[in-house]
Amino acid sequence: MKKIWMFLCIGFGLTACFDDETIHADYVDYGRGYDTLSTDATWKFVSQYYYKYGKEIILDPDTSDYMFNFQAKNEVTIVPLQQSPENLASALQFLREMFLDGYNDDMRRNLFPYAIILADTITNTAREPYTKVNIYTASSYVAFLVNDETRNKTEKEKEELSRTWNTTFLNYCMNKIGWTAPEEFYLFSTDKEFGKKENWWIPIQGATEDTEPLPLDVVWERGYPTGKWTWNYGTPAPGEWLGPKEWGYAVSSSRKGYFEKFIEFLLSTPQDVIDAAIAKHEKLRKAHDILDASLKEKLNIDYRKLGYKVKE
Repeated sequence: MKKIWMFLCIGFGLTACFDDETIHADYVDYGRGYDTLSTDATWKFVSQYYYKYGKEIILDPDTSDYMFNFQAKNEVTIVPLQQSPENLASALQFLREMFLDGYNDDMRRNLFPYAIILADTITNTAREPYTKVNIYTASSYVAFLVNDETRNKTEKEKEELSRTWNTTFLNYCMNKIGWTAPEEFYLFSTDKEFGKKENWWIPIQGATEDTEPLPLDVVWERGYPTGKWTWNYGTPAPGEWLGPKEWGYAVSSSRKGYFEKFIEFLLSTPQDVIDAAIAKHEKLRKAHDILDASLKEKLNIDYRKLGYKVKE
């Protein structure tokens, strides 16, 4: 009974404390001071992005911005953009053209990371020697290199950079939700089958070192999106270690390589070329249609809208 009475007294005492002391907390505005009505077009866009998707585009990163996952310190050094209004506006426009505008609202809301960081320099410090990179992904953010060097690339170089960004980001999304290409997308079910020489090597009879690469139709007919014009050793004569050089196309020799090359094909090939190729070659069309449908269904992505398009 004494114990029960003691607990009751403690309870009354705590209640009295709460009655006597009103909890008070000062209002603290969010550090970046988002303003959807700002007269600064850059800040207005970033603010609207934040309030629409609940996520950030960070133009002024500090160390807290790239250590969102509290389980481990990210092994990266990020140098902020030069903070002039003109530079920030140019950097944001570059990001939009190269990456951001290719993704719809659902993608931004459901699969984008908490933050997109724009940086003048990104250095991966995970291992020696340290490596400067043009994109860095972590659990809660993706950082993009947007400095004078990247913005002054040639049109072709911009296309290649955009492809790298989008392919890396697609891999990020795949890992985030566990998406992979459907099994029926692949030409062969195992790497062992992909790795058989008769599957990854397409010799061109009569071709020599001086022969110009033949049209890719011979590659597309087999269902491969791309091929590298090169040489390989042919069948050796009895008693010989190596056969004569034969020229032709080397194509993907693994499932991973086949998928990556197909993504590269979709993001870097003019759409009229893709359309003509899949209309003519059944195996290529089957793989294309399966991957296209899966990207739309699982990731809500239309590859035709992704990536930078070379300006003539």
